[in-house]
Amino acid sequence: MMAAKDDFAPNNTPYPPLIADRDSTSFTYESLHDRVPHILTDVINDYYGAIQSYQGPNAEAVVDEGKALTSALSKLKHEMVTDKALTPLEDDGTGDIDMWNHWLKTYFPSATWYTTPFLTWETYMYRRIATIFRRSVHWKDYDFFVNKKQSTFTASMIAVAKLCSRVTALTSESKANTANKIKLHLAFVEMLQASLWGNQTDLSMFPDLSNEALEEMQARISSGENNSKIVSNDTDKIWSLVSQIKNGRFDIVLDNSGFELLQDVLLAYWLVELGYANKVVFHPKRIPWYVSDVTNEDFHWLVSVAQNPALANPKNPLGQEEETVLKNLGNRWAEFLANGTWELKDELFWTCPYGFRYLPTIGKDVWENELTKADVVIFKGDLNYRKLDYDLHWPVSTPFVEALGPIASDPKAPAIVALRTSKCDTIVGVTAKRAEELFEQRKDWMYSGQYGVIQLSPGRWLEKL
Repeated sequence: MMAAKDDFAPNNTPYPPLIADRDSTSFTYESLHDRVPHILTDVINDYYGAIQSYQGPNAEAVVDEGKALTSALSKLKHEMVTDKALTPLEDDGTGDIDMWNHWLKTYFPSATWYTTPFLTWETYMYRRIATIFRRSVHWKDYDFFVNKKQSTFTASMIAVAKLCSRVTALTSESKANTANKIKLHLAFVEMLQASLWGNQTDLSMFPDLSNEALEEMQARISSGENNSKIVSNDTDKIWSLVSQIKNGRFDIVLDNSGFELLQDVLLAYWLVELGYANKVVFHPKRIPWYVSDVTNEDFHWLVSVAQNPALANPKNPLGQEEETVLKNLGNRWAEFLANGTWELKDELFWTCPYGFRYLPTIGKDVWENELTKADVVIFKGDLNYRKLDYDLHWPVSTPFVEALGPIASDPKAPAIVALRTSKCDTIVGVTAKRAEELFEQRKDWMYSGQYGVIQLSPGRWLEKL
């Protein structure tokens, strides 16, 4: 029996969660059976390469410990593919293990990988990988995804330079035409949609994406040709809200590093330069997460590469003009970080098992001390969207605000914007007619990564829209 909408619990939801054993033809099943084990195999192989090439101090001890960690990762994979129970996590000193183990014991005490909701087993896997490394002596700060994140970005510096040149010109044009509301509106639309489509470059969804395919994808993102695939679009309402804000606070709950992070940073840059924001708080992950999710280190690396593009790809340097554009932007971003205009807050809530409807309770510190202080909070990407709507089989026409629950109805709630390219078979805010048309075009539209949403919950701004 499903819960009533006002009686929501992690294991008692108003609509069924996505579970692999419910339907062997679902994307959830495909992810557990094929996609995610492939990602874990890549982690093991890449890490084994790091062990083999290690030549630093205490080499024998470092390599021996590395082999033990490899065995632990292989054990995790074996448990996954043979459908064992999800075991308690070992304490790694991060501060969230008690929460994780309480979650498993309370809500899913005997569940196996194939009988546990998708959102639970997938986040559990990434948290357990982090635990394996963080409990070690020599490898605790090792980011097992960093090489993949950085290499895909540096291989596409030409696309990066083109995008930065375009945004630099657009920002100058916007600042010169602040009285022209139509031009400002169009500029905002371009910036917002670029941030949306940047989410297509997701290495947990496309782990084998070649550099050529990535650059082609990025060209499509920048050109705007994908915009007809926005299946639920509140852009004009969002602009109506943003255009009323002067020197406000915008928070961005980040998703992927690399090209998507660049799009997010450029959006934040435009908002500050145009005076809509005088404070932007970015929320990265504290631990490596979902292959390409942003950590503090990833954010600072992006800024440093912009300041010195030759660091990224010395064998294929940019032209002088492109390099100057990047350096100017990078120096401006560094200035924002130094003077507090931009800030990073890597709260542990973003890598805990709870969905975001629990922010006012389980995540009260983040909600009360950070998000409710913002005018607008932008949630980026597929995983954040799944945590917003709890990864359920909602009727697709369910209003976005209804799926959000307490974080939409709280009187202190900021405006919440979701920018998501859909890579999982859960979605809300799409009319039944539109969904029917999409299913006729392609059965996998919900999880193909080719369609997106830009959705708004106005929160305390409702009466001003």
